Amino acid sequence: MATTAPKRSSVPRRIVSYTRELWRRREFALYLGFGSFSAKNATTALGLVWWVLNPLLLGGVYFLIFGLIFGNRTSDFLVYLMAGMFVFQFSAQALTGGAHSIIQNSKLLENIRFPRLVLPISKIVESALGFIASLGVLMVIALIAGEPILNGPVWVLLFAFPMQLLFNVGLAAFSGRLAVPFRDITNVIPYFTRIWLYLSPIIWTLDRLEGMGETVNFAVQLNPMFHLLALYRAGLLGYPFEWSDLGYFAISMAVIFLLGVGMFVRYEKFIVRDL
Repeated sequence: MATTAPKRSSVPRRIVSYTRELWRRREFALYLGFGSFSAKNATTALGLVWWVLNPLLLGGVYFLIFGLIFGNRTSDFLVYLMAGMFVFQFSAQALTGGAHSIIQNSKLLENIRFPRLVLPISKIVESALGFIASLGVLMVIALIAGEPILNGPVWVLLFAFPMQLLFNVGLAAFSGRLAVPFRDITNVIPYFTRIWLYLSPIIWTLDRLEGMGETVNFAVQLNPMFHLLALYRAGLLGYPFEWSDLGYFAISMAVIFLLGVGMFVRYEKFIVRDL
């Protein structure tokens, strides 16, 4: 009796096929990202300045309250604070942009066939342009404050930035997946990002953790942003570099990327139906 060999799973082939199609649409993603970036800048008098002005103003308020009034801190805390604000804002915008990328492009989704993941990725392109501009502003702030800049292991940035890009893609895909069936998610995200900001070492410094016990320290370090900020501050500001921060964030990035993208792609065929 002849036997038929079991068919090989088509999942790997679907992944390869989807990735190829996504790569073919890379210019489309870049066009959407650059186009949205240019459109937003063209409709305001300050243009690109607004990409860095919002976190800059918010950071200024935190510096006034926690740095000068209550903290008795000076320029070193300002640079520490602004580095954290700019890095955090990059990921926060990915989370927000991913949710809006699907809702705001409903007509495009109904009329053109393409991998829907292009839309969240285009938001990452858009926010990455603003983030790169904000790093230039950070360098200016550091120079004015008389604080050292790029005097640490700068090579860390060659890992931190690409990993944050993938981390942000996962965040954007996750929020984009939830935004269609649960429209109220766009109202919840700002509250989540505010809590996330407070739980990250941005307006508070690591010396606050001293004496709080191993349980608190462990819980705080479960936050991926804790390790990402450490990487950027090591590369930009010369803070001590720990390989554990690179390892922990790499694991967090992989989990968020695979979870977010996996959920989005599985739901993709139902997006137009549920819009």
